[in-house]
Formats: sequence, C-alpha cells, structure tokens
Amino acid sequence: MQQIEINRYRKEIKDDVQSLVEKYRRAMDWDIPGNDDTKSDRLIFSAIRQALDEVEKSIS
Repeated sequence: MQQIEINRYRKEIKDDVQSLVEKYRRAMDWDIPGNDDTKSDRLIFSAIRQALDEVEKSIS
C-alpha cells in the first residue's frame, strides 16, 4: 500500500528537488560573479545528498 502511495508522489518529489537545485543555483549566480553552473550543480547535489543522509539518520 505504501509503495502505491509513494509512486503517486514520485513526480512531485522530483519536481521539488529540481526546484531546490534551481533555487540554490540562482542564489550562487547572484552571489558569485561569473559563476560556473556545472560546478555549482555538483556542489548543490552533494549538499542535498548530505542533507538527505542526515535527515534519514535523524529519523531512523
């Protein structure tokens, strides 16, 4: 039952993560002249993964 429910939310979760990446990319673009978006994206993804790990540990 839970698997069926999470399948309904997969696109929404993906869209939320995409919005997070775009939010922090814009912030980096504003703060860093000549920002390298590819490098920023890698750093943002790494930070999101680390945050996910920390949240998962805190609720497990």
